[in-house]
Amino acid sequence: MNGITFLICTHNGASRLADTLRHIAAQQVSNAIAWEVLIISNASSDNTVEVAHSLRETLPIQVPFRVLEEPVAGKENALIRGFNEAAYEYIVIIDDDNWIAPNYLTLVNEIMSAHPEIGVLGAHAEGMFEVPPPAWFETFQAVYAVGPQNGGNSGPLPPYEGYLYGAGSVVRKSAWQKLLDHGFRFTTSTKRGKIIVSGEDVELGDALQLAGYQLWYDDRLRFKHFMFKERLTWNYLLRIGQGTASSQLTSIVYYFIFRHPELTESKFRQLYNKRLVWLAMQMAKQPGNLFNAAFRRQQEGILSNFETLRLFYNFQTSMKQREEAVRVFHQISELRSRLNNK
Repeated sequence: MNGITFLICTHNGASRLADTLRHIAAQQVSNAIAWEVLIISNASSDNTVEVAHSLRETLPIQVPFRVLEEPVAGKENALIRGFNEAAYEYIVIIDDDNWIAPNYLTLVNEIMSAHPEIGVLGAHAEGMFEVPPPAWFETFQAVYAVGPQNGGNSGPLPPYEGYLYGAGSVVRKSAWQKLLDHGFRFTTSTKRGKIIVSGEDVELGDALQLAGYQLWYDDRLRFKHFMFKERLTWNYLLRIGQGTASSQLTSIVYYFIFRHPELTESKFRQLYNKRLVWLAMQMAKQPGNLFNAAFRRQQEGILSNFETLRLFYNFQTSMKQREEAVRVFHQISELRSRLNNK
């Protein structure tokens, strides 16, 4: 149905939900727009569900409000549950540390209604901080999904280039349903540990482009991304950088498939190996940076250290994942074939 679902996927978010829901409750919107709030508690071990129900009673949210549990851990599993349960066509993905502007719902309805070609619509996140951010934060803010996207330019992203971060984004449900109808399955999985692995947002955007939809960004869509002090450390940033390398395999496969529509397994292996050689050559060009990255990695704020470490992790994981890349190549190629055959 036409309307908007605010989808909040949360893991142990009991202490964070109140502020997020207060900003949703403050939406300034016409009664002509139908909307709902849908919370998915993803393998939570705290009292997230109870807190969510309590907030429903205390906050002025006079629309349908549902709280569901998804026991299988992983952001992608919470998203799948939420997408399938959503009652409305435009699904706004709100993390439990996102505080949306009062006009968010109105703008989402305006933009998505005017452009049926949009599969995913991205927004501009502004950083909010529990403690003053370190001096290096602005340099690396994009790693934290903060700041403008698409160079700050509202409109479509260039075809098959770039990506939109999931926080604050809007997914068209009928586009998602098209993917499901043709057998789409996520290949990326969110993990939180010594490294922080995600990438389901990038994969969904790539898959929707494969299905014929566009990625758009609108700089008017604003929300605040609240940063807890635990995330504002150099070690946390390095964990994100290492996780990015671990989750980029699927993006590499889409990159090659988009640019080579008739790609065979043999040709894919050649392209993948050429990329490995290129990564090795890039590292060989900067032995000094490699030394600093290896032995001075805890020296904060040095962009070259971070980028060199990420380059090394990309090479390391790409070497380990060669056969997995071929498996993902076949999965995506089969999806493309089914989509092309309608």
